[in-house]
Amino acid sequence: MAITKGEAAKALSGAFDERSRTGSLLAGSEDYFLGSCDRWSTVIAELSKSSPAGRILDVGTLDGVFCSALKKLGYDVAALDWSQSMAESEWEQLGIDWRQCHIEADPLPFPEGVFAAVYMGQVLEHFTYSPRKPMQEIHRVLKPGGLFIVDVPNVSELHNFYRLIRGKNILYDYKKHYIDDEPIFYRGLPYFDRHNREFTAEDLRVLAETSGFEVLRIAYLRSVRYGKRGLRRLEIPFTALRDLIPLFRKTLMMVARKPLK
Repeated sequence: MAITKGEAAKALSGAFDERSRTGSLLAGSEDYFLGSCDRWSTVIAELSKSSPAGRILDVGTLDGVFCSALKKLGYDVAALDWSQSMAESEWEQLGIDWRQCHIEADPLPFPEGVFAAVYMGQVLEHFTYSPRKPMQEIHRVLKPGGLFIVDVPNVSELHNFYRLIRGKNILYDYKKHYIDDEPIFYRGLPYFDRHNREFTAEDLRVLAETSGFEVLRIAYLRSVRYGKRGLRRLEIPFTALRDLIPLFRKTLMMVARKPLK
């Protein structure tokens, strides 16, 4: 049964409120949730109308609010992340099959063809190396006909043009994150916790087709940030004006499918 964005947003808010009461969220989770709720609602609506029946895998789950909402909506959910934000017993209480996994370095800890869909939100831009092997693993664990949904920062968003004409780079502070930043070593290789690339729609298309997926659609997502207070509410009409031009929107989302044969 199709789930509307409004129904998805309600489930997400309910999951966030429940997790807030248990005290199991990370520092900064509220801000991240408020900025992510709209794109997560879009993903859930897409999953409900386009994915075959079966388990959903969330890659880069952080503290699992997105997964918790999927559980509330009746999905069977698995999740993985490099860092462990909660004890495994807490994940079990939530009914989420959580695994610790570094997707750039480790094979996914699941058999072949077990997922109806894989979602990877705001992760790809952090990859230090080629995405070829992680994409092969995502392709492997999907059922034939299964969906791969990914969202990433849109390199052509209006704010990036504004930064460039002011002589600024579109990525993180150069000195702090690229000159002074120390790598995190894993399996003998250095990794960096920063944006190493932002994307165009054509980049996503090339990524999917190179990895054996069929692209169903690529969309520029509108940015509806919840919970703006005080002077930050003045940003709302400017965001709405920016979003009138899809190319200037903040986030790109691709929906692709593993071929049936």
